[in-house]
Amino acid sequence: MVKRLGKEGAVTWRSGAVALGFLVKACTEFSAAHRIAGHPRCGRIHGHNYRVCIWLREDKPMGIDLDDLEKWLRVNVFEKLDHRFLNEVFGKDTVTSEDLALFIAGELEKSYGGRVERVEVCETSNLCVEYTK
Repeated sequence: MVKRLGKEGAVTWRSGAVALGFLVKACTEFSAAHRIAGHPRCGRIHGHNYRVCIWLREDKPMGIDLDDLEKWLRVNVFEKLDHRFLNEVFGKDTVTSEDLALFIAGELEKSYGGRVERVEVCETSNLCVEYTK
């Protein structure tokens, strides 16, 4: 799902006398397992149905192709992380949602440098972390 969200001040271009700014939001979901070494409950291998949302600044109307952004999420998030044991993917004893957010933000910067506004990773509908620039 991809949405265009208006946010005054994020980017400036003019429409009449009003400065406009837009953020593009795209989300995907994947299922994966992980563990947090030493944690009394999360130290056991368990899984989540993760939801990841990314926000990018546009420098002009239609400045980001939504099809390209959906493909980016599929290739760089879903295909790399879905139905995987994240500790093995990252080569760490502990993998957190913060690790995922930083990883995704770093990968996004490679493709959309300077446009990354934030990355949200949710383990459940009520528990999320958000990386912001």
